Amino acid sequence: MHTQLYLKEIFNFEYRLFRADRLGLIIALILFAAASYAIINGQSWVNKQQQAVQAAHTEEQARLQKLKDNLGKINAGSLKPSKAYENPANAYWVGNRHAATYAILPPTAFAATAVGQSDLNPPYIKVSADNKESFALNEEIENPSNLLIGHFDLAFVVVFLLPLLLIALSYNLLSAEREQGTLAITLTNPVPLWVLIAGKLSFRAGLVFLLMVSITVAGLIVTGTDLSTMDSLIQLGWWIALLFAYILFWFALAIAVNVLAKSSAQNALILTGLWIVILLVLPTLINIVVNVAYPVSSRVAMVGLIRAAQTDATKESDAIVARFEQEHPEMTAGPVSNDDDTAASKKRVLVQQAAADRITQIMAGYDHQLARQQRIVDSLRFLSPAIVMQEALNAVAGTDNSRYQHLSRQVDVFHRNWQGFFLPKALENTPLTLADYEHFPHFSYVEQAISETTLRLFGGLLGLVVPIGLLYLFSVRRILNYPVTA
Repeated sequence: MHTQLYLKEIFNFEYRLFRADRLGLIIALILFAAASYAIINGQSWVNKQQQAVQAAHTEEQARLQKLKDNLGKINAGSLKPSKAYENPANAYWVGNRHAATYAILPPTAFAATAVGQSDLNPPYIKVSADNKESFALNEEIENPSNLLIGHFDLAFVVVFLLPLLLIALSYNLLSAEREQGTLAITLTNPVPLWVLIAGKLSFRAGLVFLLMVSITVAGLIVTGTDLSTMDSLIQLGWWIALLFAYILFWFALAIAVNVLAKSSAQNALILTGLWIVILLVLPTLINIVVNVAYPVSSRVAMVGLIRAAQTDATKESDAIVARFEQEHPEMTAGPVSNDDDTAASKKRVLVQQAAADRITQIMAGYDHQLARQQRIVDSLRFLSPAIVMQEALNAVAGTDNSRYQHLSRQVDVFHRNWQGFFLPKALENTPLTLADYEHFPHFSYVEQAISETTLRLFGGLLGLVVPIGLLYLFSVRRILNYPVTA
């Protein structure tokens, strides 16, 4: 009972100090301004991507409509294409070029909170009947400086800027009173030192936490985010839990430094050094370890190998065509006359198929090496709570690498379905009809299983809770021998 009263008195006293001290108000205003701008900036990025998706969808619809109109004119005898490339009934050119469709990754409700991997991966992939490298190597064209520095989003504010503000609020949590001589006077009352620390911490942590949650919720609502759906409420719950744990980690770290009985200046220096280590040094070292352990060849080198595979397949094309016609004489004739253009289309399909296995092996090797790197990152990320927090916030926002890999796997399946629709018709010289256009395969993204996302987020939360517990145990032992006078 007495402990609750002491905590309440300390909490009220901290509140009065906050109102009287301009530093606390300035920190709150800085946090409000940074978080507000970050949400607006993140939403503008999401809007930019959605505009690109809408433009792609509009372009695809106009392109398909033009193909159907031309095919109708051909059927009516008012149009006669001079080349196979211009023929909307030619399955090869329609499937590989003219009717290529977009596989779109929809943004989540919290996409504005963390840009994550979305500045490297485009929000859509243009899939055709051509080999995978024709679309899998395309990436979002972004300013290299932005990719190096990162976007100013809410995740950046939470992971990088918030700890600095927390350090400013807590570096002299005990040292200031100890240096001023007020700590000894305070402890002449029957107030345990841990109660004093808990009271001071609860006010400051509660203030920052409530301010960040309020700004986030208000910002998302203002920018048009629907927070009434079950998915968005789950994302909000995870975001709040991660934010609370991250704030507690930095306050726990500040307490652990305060109970070392150093001066306020030394505390500030130590905490700033730890900020540099946790947010800058450790991520850099982990990146070096990953690249040394599993080096990945450059995209330029991989593209060179793919081009070489295509060249080799082209050189073998005449033998491939001859062997195919010998093995499948029934496919050498069809409804469309086997003129030079049709024969050229069939030759392109056979060359494409001959190169596909080699190209798949090259890209699989590259992807396998990237997957090995990601596994190391997933293991070493627990060395830095900042990495844990960034990865978790990306997962909440749906901009993490795992979601893009999930999209890639679905695109692979859709690509095979798309090829299965067009390439047999190209080999059999079967012209496309208007009815075929209505039955082109369509891509629809299927979201990851909630259990998979929950497991990943739980691991991130655990990566914050464990160091909090260790810092707490360390601080409890040091408090017992803490000198109350300087």
